[in-house]
Amino acid sequence: MGIDDLVDKAKGLAGKGKDLAGDLAVKGKDVAGDVTEKAKDVADKGKDVASGVAGKAKVVGASLAEDAREVKDIATGDGSLSEKAKAAVGVVKDPGAPDPPAPPDAPA
Repeated sequence: MGIDDLVDKAKGLAGKGKDLAGDLAVKGKDVAGDVTEKAKDVADKGKDVASGVAGKAKVVGASLAEDAREVKDIATGDGSLSEKAKAAVGVVKDPGAPDPPAPPDAPA
């Protein structure tokens, strides 16, 4: 085998290497595209979950604010300290529940 044969084989191998590199680049782009799409899907799901949690947090926050107003109203309202304490405990034990009944001796 002469030098020209070796040069031809080297050129052939270089061409095959170039073809393989091109194929790998195309496959790499495909994989990157797939990963990007999956990442977008995960991000969208994350946004949905965060939105749901934020909505629930708003509801809970509003409920807690209402309960705090109820406790304040109880504390500043009529009735004995014992009755006020019982009513406030009822609010705290059952957050978000409807207003507790007024103490028996409170004005209507």
